[in-house]
Amino acid sequence: MDTFFAPASLAVYGLSSKAHNTPRIIVDNCLRWGFRGRLFGINPATEETDVGGVRVYRSATDLPVIPDLAVLLIPARYVPQAVEDCGRAGIKRLAIQAGGFNESSEEGKNLATQLLAAAGRFGIRFVGPNGLTLADTASGLCLPFVPSFPVKRGGFSLITQSGGLGLFLWNLLEGESVGLAKFASIGNKLDLDECDFLEYLGADPATRVIGLYLESIGNGRRLVELAQRIDKPVIVYKSNTTTAGNRAAMSHTASLGNDEAIIKTAFERAGIIRIDHFRDFVTTAKAFDLPPMRGKRIMAMSPAGGLGVAMADLCEHQGFTFADPGPTFYQELAEVANAGIIKLHNPLDMGDIYQIDKYPQIFSHVLASDQVDGAIFASQWPRMPEGGTDVFTAMFNTDVSLAMSGATRSTNKPLVLVLYGDAPTLAAMKQQGPIPVFDGPEEAVLALHRQMTFHARKAVGPLQPDPADSNLQSATVRDWVQQHIGVIGEEALELLTLCGITSPATAIARSAEEAGEIAARIGFPVVLKVVSPDAVHKTEAGGVLIGIGSPEEAIQGFARIRANLECFRPGARLEGVRVTSMAPDGHDLFIGGLQDPAFGPVVFFGSGGIHVELFQDVERVLCPSSRTEIRSKLERLKIWRILAGLRGQQPIDTEPFIRTIGTIAQLLADFPEIVELDINPVRLLANGEILALDARMRILEV
Repeated sequence: MDTFFAPASLAVYGLSSKAHNTPRIIVDNCLRWGFRGRLFGINPATEETDVGGVRVYRSATDLPVIPDLAVLLIPARYVPQAVEDCGRAGIKRLAIQAGGFNESSEEGKNLATQLLAAAGRFGIRFVGPNGLTLADTASGLCLPFVPSFPVKRGGFSLITQSGGLGLFLWNLLEGESVGLAKFASIGNKLDLDECDFLEYLGADPATRVIGLYLESIGNGRRLVELAQRIDKPVIVYKSNTTTAGNRAAMSHTASLGNDEAIIKTAFERAGIIRIDHFRDFVTTAKAFDLPPMRGKRIMAMSPAGGLGVAMADLCEHQGFTFADPGPTFYQELAEVANAGIIKLHNPLDMGDIYQIDKYPQIFSHVLASDQVDGAIFASQWPRMPEGGTDVFTAMFNTDVSLAMSGATRSTNKPLVLVLYGDAPTLAAMKQQGPIPVFDGPEEAVLALHRQMTFHARKAVGPLQPDPADSNLQSATVRDWVQQHIGVIGEEALELLTLCGITSPATAIARSAEEAGEIAARIGFPVVLKVVSPDAVHKTEAGGVLIGIGSPEEAIQGFARIRANLECFRPGARLEGVRVTSMAPDGHDLFIGGLQDPAFGPVVFFGSGGIHVELFQDVERVLCPSSRTEIRSKLERLKIWRILAGLRGQQPIDTEPFIRTIGTIAQLLADFPEIVELDINPVRLLANGEILALDARMRILEV
């Protein structure tokens, strides 16, 4: 990967002296950026021997050296041939910018297949196609084909599926004085993808913060594993979020398993910072230019009392608590206050402190307090008449950023600067100041919260799944799964029993008389449930009857269910009626799971019964999981307050339910052929006992 970003030599295909030759822009960009490697042009369709001082050759095999990297910005139909040419010359790294491949048409898909085949024959790795590919401020490599001056060098690196959006971010970074380290526009990611570049940037000494713009996620599992392992902030802006998934809703789980919810779950597991606005790349990166905030105790300060109140609301909304530096601090402030008419507390209204030379002392004392983890100072820099000697000119036109920087570096705590005012002045301060300048408290507080959360998660370390249950690896469990292919109804309860999950006594009746006999054998009361491949949700088909108290009622119930099914769907297949011992009262919960194409097995759990999709009081975990993670998610649910003992009710032991979720998570991790699973309801009894009352799953043939 070093060769991609810092090649000792670079060959540019298609270079010519024609007026509108785009490859020449690439050469010019590299020269402006100070690229120190050797440069060559390749163009089989020209007689020119040099362009702008750069030597041009007809074929890669004619070059005096084997370049580390070649960039291909030529029509797509010529790319496979050019890849062959590179392969024969021994070039092993390509940046393919040309579009017109699998993103465009059937012909483009064929060209993509040819491209991959040619690269595979010669062991070539490439980035693209259909992207601006690569840039590195350290090596001076700048391959995007839009004329560009060098951008500020820094610690932010970007991986993007959209090259154009990446260039917009360059401009935004420059204006906000956030320096760029490396840039990778991966386009169609036919070969190298976001995970390959993420792994590289995670170990890159020049990169301190990693940003990703993604429209799709291919190998989500690897993305999560890498982000967990990397000790740098990973910021992701995921677009293309408004179209619902195309899964066929076999179960409640499928309808609950939309892509966005699973992405949110996966990113939380990984410690990835998910942003909602493009500008958040910059504001979040700024927060990581400050020392880490190690706790929630914050001090909000401003010479405008109303702004302090607004910041207090923002801080509380983000989960911060208000620090108390102690009475000595406030007494010192009172001694330098002008009129003494403003009550001094947190948030701190500094409007009565006219001695601006006391600001550095205030900042220092705030951050030095053991009761403060970080602070935010919001003020303004308006246009004011020149030469003013009044207190307000001093208050609003005195640069305190150097003192703020000193306080942060001395205490290793963050002090965030928010400034409103004259745009040209603020732009200059952003370029020249020693600390980041934020445009408003909204973005500043949110960015600081993201920074604090990142450091807290990294201090805990990555999640360690619980040890695997040996029962799930038994030959009995494996044989059952292998013998049941397709959509499995309540027969799935057999598998759950093998996994240690209890269900009530049950049997299937093929006739009304048999229903009466089975009910008498099981013992009353019983529940009758339809068994039909045409009734996915039994309740909707009138296929569930509870409280059956005699053989006669069971016989009549069988006939009633048969009639209800025919009314629900004429011609529907009735395979029988399941007779089940009626479970004691309890709380109906839900456990489901599916195999996500990007992130692998995911388990869902929460409030169950017939309203599971209506209320969607559900949380999710990737599989396998841990009881600690499951418990923390369970406590977020609305049903948790009831289980924990709402309004004086006796709390219920939820550990058996948590263990059951863990078991299902391990089952899905061990058996990827179980692509969908629904256990609804799972009844949690007052004594903590768990009963699986209904289940359904879909198993693929391996």
